[in-house]
Amino acid sequence: METSTNSLLGVYRPQPLNEDVLEVLNGPEDGRLFPLGLGAATIGRLETAEIALALDRSISRTHARVTREQDRYFVEDLESNHGTFVNGQVIRARTQLEDGDEILVGGTLMRLRRRQV
Repeated sequence: METSTNSLLGVYRPQPLNEDVLEVLNGPEDGRLFPLGLGAATIGRLETAEIALALDRSISRTHARVTREQDRYFVEDLESNHGTFVNGQVIRARTQLEDGDEILVGGTLMRLRRRQV
């Protein structure tokens, strides 16, 4: 059973999931869910990005990459103009993500949500 958690935006009450996703919490694409498959997913403004956030003009064309290795997720900045933040802290190297971690790219705040087992 999922419970409410604190977010950079306040109280957050997630709905149960059957797959791992990045959920947009705030920004032009608010409410969208981006399923995370095996391997890597690029976050950026380009239509070809697996996590395409074309409406946020402050995101670089190829801003960051989320990678799944075995059962763990990592995020890395791809030399974007405005940086990538995890839980409010700028990341300078590849960073491991935990369920519930928040990623800020440009003006878009997302949360990693792991499927319910």
